Amino acid sequence: MNTVPKKVSLAQRLRRETTRTPAWITPRLKMGSWTCAANLIYLAFILAGVAQLAAPAAETGSPDFTQTNERAASHLQPGAGFAKQPEYDLSTHGGLSGIAGGFVSVSKDMERSHAWTSRLLSGPASLPVSFMLDGKAVTGIPAGWGPVSNRRRIDANLIETTFEGREAKTGLGLRVECVEYLDYPVVEWVAWLTNTGDQPTPIISDIAALDGRFDGASPVLHHNNGDFYSEKGYDEQETPLDKDVSLRFAPSGGRPCDHALPYYRVAFKDYGLSIAIGWPAQWSAAFTGLDGGVHIRAGQEKTHLRLMPGETVRTPRITVMSWTGDAMRAANLWRRWYRDHVLPRTNGRPLGPMSVAHGTDDGEEFTAATEKNQVQYMDLWAKRGIPFDVWWIDAGWYPCYDKEHRRRWPNTGTWEPDPERFPAGLKPVSDHAARQGADLLIWFEPERVTPGTSLDREHPDWLLSVKGSGNRLLNLGNPACRQWLTDHVCKLIRDNGIKIYRQDHNFAPLQFWRDNDAADRQGMNENLHVQGYLRYWDDLLARNPGLWIDSCASGGRRNDLETMRRSVPLHYTDYGYGNHPVKLSFHHTLFQWLPYFKEVSLSWDLDGQSRYDKRVDSFSYHCGLGPMIIPCIDIRRDDYDYDLMKKMLGIWRRAAGLMLDGDYYPLTPIHRSPEKWVARQFDCPETGRGFIQGIRLPACAEEALVVHPKAICADAIYLLENPESGETKELAGRALEQAGFTFTLPKRQGAIWFYRVK
Repeated sequence: MNTVPKKVSLAQRLRRETTRTPAWITPRLKMGSWTCAANLIYLAFILAGVAQLAAPAAETGSPDFTQTNERAASHLQPGAGFAKQPEYDLSTHGGLSGIAGGFVSVSKDMERSHAWTSRLLSGPASLPVSFMLDGKAVTGIPAGWGPVSNRRRIDANLIETTFEGREAKTGLGLRVECVEYLDYPVVEWVAWLTNTGDQPTPIISDIAALDGRFDGASPVLHHNNGDFYSEKGYDEQETPLDKDVSLRFAPSGGRPCDHALPYYRVAFKDYGLSIAIGWPAQWSAAFTGLDGGVHIRAGQEKTHLRLMPGETVRTPRITVMSWTGDAMRAANLWRRWYRDHVLPRTNGRPLGPMSVAHGTDDGEEFTAATEKNQVQYMDLWAKRGIPFDVWWIDAGWYPCYDKEHRRRWPNTGTWEPDPERFPAGLKPVSDHAARQGADLLIWFEPERVTPGTSLDREHPDWLLSVKGSGNRLLNLGNPACRQWLTDHVCKLIRDNGIKIYRQDHNFAPLQFWRDNDAADRQGMNENLHVQGYLRYWDDLLARNPGLWIDSCASGGRRNDLETMRRSVPLHYTDYGYGNHPVKLSFHHTLFQWLPYFKEVSLSWDLDGQSRYDKRVDSFSYHCGLGPMIIPCIDIRRDDYDYDLMKKMLGIWRRAAGLMLDGDYYPLTPIHRSPEKWVARQFDCPETGRGFIQGIRLPACAEEALVVHPKAICADAIYLLENPESGETKELAGRALEQAGFTFTLPKRQGAIWFYRVK
């Protein structure tokens, strides 16, 4: 597989920087300004702190956080909570040098985090978890429940504190697992309620994973409406939370990013909070302005249920990052934490830039794909000298015949390669991809079962149905069903050489859960399904080393943080693949919250909406920059400008690594108009490299745009290069700060200028 230099964790990066002299250090030794002199402080902190960073940042994707460490210090005691000071604090080691244009120590962020965690997570009774039990309100773990806590170090950067208690009368147990990060100002928690008795519990209702107050002046809520197949999707808004102003959010239909994105920022006058609700189903959140603060309540939207003996329900996982500075500093702090702790790794390495190739033939989706034509298409890509990292086969590779024996991809429920088209399975295809240096991606949609398919015929007891729908929902809350699916798909993965498992979810599941809940079990089907879904993915990953997962749900409608701990959202929307102004606006949300995604090279403004590009167009590559890219060409054609395509793919690959490793800065206001410019920057302060990009959209009247790049050292000299035109420039940092950088382009053209410190 073609790769770029791999990314490293913060700890690995600090160790590496002490073994060589980075290119950016030498000029900065001569700098006199505070912005650049502070980098010397940063270097000193690196040298002082590296000895303590013996272990890289830990993976935190497992839902039960059961990793252990030989050095872990565990103890069990009544009522203990988070320490007032962290046991191990990296906040003074300058992990965010360069963000917001200068050295900003993360210690201030840590202080803000400790201020509220010492109040809300200091002991069992203060935990921000609440519910109603038999009509009575319960907050935290009451003293009468005999609470105990266990605090242990998972690794050098993670400490877990577990609080447990049990109500003797009902046998209801409550367990709250809290994790604090010592390399970032991040705290997370999730709660589990279990019936430890031998009788059903009284009604448990209104379970909230987060129910607490956060103090601060002048709060403003940053919120986003997610994805719903519309140009109006991924729309970021800001709403002041004055006293008694209340905003409530919930997705539509049970997929967590459908009309509401479960990622928020609350900006106070002198600090802020980034909050994620990790729940791959129907959550809700309410933000209410108070006198001197904000009250936040979030959880599964509807719970009114009894637990049978031995049963367990869980809450969403709540993630809170504290930050100081402006909104882009908050975004880049999140990006770095996400890259170091959330972004999946395969074979021990973070995912890097990847290019995708495919060949659909002329059928609906991939219903015309065969073993023969998939091999032929791969050979054509190789013949034209275009390497690829992933060979993509989407919906339609399985038996999906209707009554007239026509293949229709939505007929899902028989999960095996179609023997008419793949008589030897998919292994010959994956083997051929491997010879090309690529991995095989295969699409699945296991939760949808249609009439007449194998699962519908053989296991109707595993399916949830509603009146008027031709779909059935595979009930992953049924342990036997989940185990069968796990075993079956693991065998498919192993036998067919599948390296990337792509799971879609193309219908709203909420009604299927709720219509099949009993009156005293409302929310139970959803909760058990979520537990089964996450367990299914965890088992796929555990049993298939090297596998990674792509999350899809009619585009980007199931990309909550619990899902993202196990996957990446390659296909972030079904809308507007070739609509440049709209998708460039969508990118702003993704770069802030979910920085690994796929883009395509389509340009619909030239030749209308189509499956393939009618021509190779450099402008489409400028508008389609993402960590993964699909050149949308019909590889059978000889009349494309393949040399231009290869040139633009080379530029994409060079930019994509910086997009993953760098800090993100929009240099123009966010909009969706073809009459304006779009400019953005990615900067890697650790290496002194980055790029600025300007895009003049098709109807833009202004011939030139002046931008002011961020994170610039005034006393440095910058070498800039435009790889398309071959131009180079040498500019002083002070000139870039004061006069800015000018793009002059014709309509419908883009330019990328890569830079590095001389």
